Amino acid sequence: MANKILTPITLWSDFDDSLPLNERILSERREDKALFRKVRISGRQAGSARVEIFALSGMPSEGTNLPALLILPDCDHTADEALVERFVKKGYAVLMPDYRGRFTDAEGEECTLYPDEVAYANYRHCDRHMDYAEPSAVETSWYEWVAVARYCVQYLRQMPQISKIGVIGLKAGGDVAWQLAATCDGLSCAIPVCAGGWRAYRGINKFGDTPSELKMDDERYRFLAGVDSQAYAQYVRCPVLMLCSTNDEQFDADRAFDTFARINPQQDKTFFFAVRYNGRIGNTGMNDLDLFADKYLKSREVFIPSPAEISIEEDEGELVAKISSDRNGEMVYCDVFMAEDCADSSARDWNLCSFKKETGEHEQIYRLDAYKGSSRVFAFAKAKYSCGFAVSSKIAVKKIEKEYTNMKDKSRILYGSTEKFGSFVLDKLDKNVLADCFLDSSIPPITLKEGPCKIYGIYSEYGLRLYRICDPRFRPETNALLKMDLYSAQPNILRLCIRANRNGVSEQYYCNLRLSGGEYWADRVLSPKDFKTEENKALVQFSDAVYISFSSDGEFCLNNLLWI
Repeated sequence: MANKILTPITLWSDFDDSLPLNERILSERREDKALFRKVRISGRQAGSARVEIFALSGMPSEGTNLPALLILPDCDHTADEALVERFVKKGYAVLMPDYRGRFTDAEGEECTLYPDEVAYANYRHCDRHMDYAEPSAVETSWYEWVAVARYCVQYLRQMPQISKIGVIGLKAGGDVAWQLAATCDGLSCAIPVCAGGWRAYRGINKFGDTPSELKMDDERYRFLAGVDSQAYAQYVRCPVLMLCSTNDEQFDADRAFDTFARINPQQDKTFFFAVRYNGRIGNTGMNDLDLFADKYLKSREVFIPSPAEISIEEDEGELVAKISSDRNGEMVYCDVFMAEDCADSSARDWNLCSFKKETGEHEQIYRLDAYKGSSRVFAFAKAKYSCGFAVSSKIAVKKIEKEYTNMKDKSRILYGSTEKFGSFVLDKLDKNVLADCFLDSSIPPITLKEGPCKIYGIYSEYGLRLYRICDPRFRPETNALLKMDLYSAQPNILRLCIRANRNGVSEQYYCNLRLSGGEYWADRVLSPKDFKTEENKALVQFSDAVYISFSSDGEFCLNNLLWI
């Protein structure tokens, strides 16, 4: 099989998932009319031994014909009890396996155990087996992880109280879900979250000014044909909801819709972008997930809109986005977001666009108020319907080759509270997030808080990150200083961070501001030399910045961020 290019069909055609499961219940507890267990089942044969799969399971303690969800975490995470409990409370039987394998000595036996022959399936020991198909796609971590998922599906199937089965995959688990949905019979739906393939193209921007070509050789052909999710999309056998986020540092959002478009058009499918969430999903996306699962696993009547359609055009001398919504649904609202020039999708400054007019019952036009010095504009739409479901469009792109009447001049103002939430991205997502993917619905991601003199400022418990600092329209002049107004009722330390690129080297520079607390707005003015690396090297100039972030252990408000 060495050097053989395996397709999704040839790779999985002879896979044996019929071996006895040998279920062992390690522990169980009953809580709120639900049964939760830690289980171990046997997986595929690898050499002289079998993979021993560890998983969390949960289900309502009463009832038959239960819908089931197989939930696959990210590859560096294990099964998450809180996420299992959430879906059990919604009436699902849930199985969430660990597939990352031995991660720390402290976890004991509560992990999946891989035989020595496939030790590279342990995430910490993947080495080249995660990113390279050598000698074939069989000898990859992905093959072993999908094999774990295949046996988990078999485990759910043999439960007499289970009816339909769906799969949710988070990040790398989403890539596993793509393979499962394409090669495993009997799934009723698949929901990949923040996953869409193109791992072979990491570091190669789809819309780069001087796009680097992927250097193709036999190994790259093997990986693209047998591992990357976009190769599996055309073979998907069940309805798909694809949830992605913009500013995702692990996935090129520009390529997300390319994978989605490969799914058979006869298959039920739809798509949603969580705006500015960096590899996480908020309330709107989670609501989509619940509605989609309800439709295909609980047989509830839910209207699932098609993705919005978008084109970038000229209208009455203005640069605009034309949006077409699903004619079968009642759209409640539509938001259009625009960014400029940045080829790296994770570093774009997405701004809300203004509505211009309706051109038909299901068509609207929004102004794309680009900067006069921009060479390219990106835009996408988010449309929400009366059924509660929200969908997005692809990210459209257009080169700017002329001047439009709605183009804007340069600006010194990075943020003012009259802009409400601005275009801030969530910065530190290491708490209040389920399975490192779903934001806590009880915590507003970004809020406006009233400060002294009834002046409002922006705040997020997750911290704030702003990519606007590197946009051509907002890029500072030489020797510019950064001014801001800050409010903190209690003594506080505000941590600022600038990520800067200079001569091809990316570094982070920090500045800690002590706020004494009190009912007043504190005026702060900073120069580049106030920001230093951990090695105490000062920032040379603000124009090298990619983003600036603000975070604190306590509450604070930020307003009037500008260059002087």
